Amino acid sequence: MTAFECTLCGKCCMHAGGELIEVEKRLTGRDFLCRQKIVGGTFRARVEERFLDIFRDSSENDAHPSWCPFLRSLPGEKEKYVCTVHNSRPLVCRSYTCCAMRIFAGDGREAGKVKGRRSLVTEDAALRRCWEEGVAPLKTDNDVAWRSEVAAVLGRAGYRVEAYE
Repeated sequence: MTAFECTLCGKCCMHAGGELIEVEKRLTGRDFLCRQKIVGGTFRARVEERFLDIFRDSSENDAHPSWCPFLRSLPGEKEKYVCTVHNSRPLVCRSYTCCAMRIFAGDGREAGKVKGRRSLVTEDAALRRCWEEGVAPLKTDNDVAWRSEVAAVLGRAGYRVEAYE
């Protein structure tokens, strides 16, 4: 298995950020006292020096109240986002992985991903059909064995699988 590598799509922080983190108080120009809404407790978030300039522009976040208050788009990078408090982010963010597996078509494009434990997310009809016919019937409860079987089934159909720890 490979270590998960973030693609900077920002989707995790766009859809759950506002539900997870609430800024209670601005302590300094770059330090904030924040509350973890679901698990409770507070933490101190510090905007990293390298992100101070982009953090100051909150216009995109103001237009999207569900976004994490510390998410910002990367200047000059289309559809790439960064956590401006990455080094001081809370445990709930540190332990989050957006997918357990990425599935690539023969041409190298990402055709789908497995979210949660075993849920396929794809718009690729051929991958969906392959999943329903070859993967869905797998009966093993052992996650390691299941990932191996999934890689074999999808590999025979011309897909490449990256499973994450």
